[in-house]
Amino acid sequence: MQINGSFKVAAAPDTVWQFLFDVERMAQCMPGVESIEALDDKTYRGVLKVKLGPISAAFSGTATLSEVDAPQRLVALIEGSDKTIASAVRATFTAVLSPAEGGTRMTYEMEVNIRGRLAQFGSAVIGATAKKMTAEFAKNMRLELES
Repeated sequence: MQINGSFKVAAAPDTVWQFLFDVERMAQCMPGVESIEALDDKTYRGVLKVKLGPISAAFSGTATLSEVDAPQRLVALIEGSDKTIASAVRATFTAVLSPAEGGTRMTYEMEVNIRGRLAQFGSAVIGATAKKMTAEFAKNMRLELES
């Protein structure tokens, strides 16, 4: 399943880029992040809680940066699972930052593969949940960077 979109932040691309790599600060803006830690300069481990329909999940997993072209583009492979609900997710996340009038436009694309019990909800429910989470992240990021 493909999920994509973009949003604008009233901050310079370098500022947005630095924010994305300030893992603790960035994680505070992401809804559902329970914990996150850097394992090395390219690998992060964490827990993300999400609710899809009547099912709540707490995915434990890793995000590994596979491409970093500062301050314009990053690509990460995200893998996680929730053994309680027998579900797993594997996603490739790509973000591109570009200058925009009065700030930065962040364009994102995710190729998501969900297996197990959560997969039964289909792309409409999963896509709507991802869009909602991204909108909340964008709002929180704007509050953090534009204040």
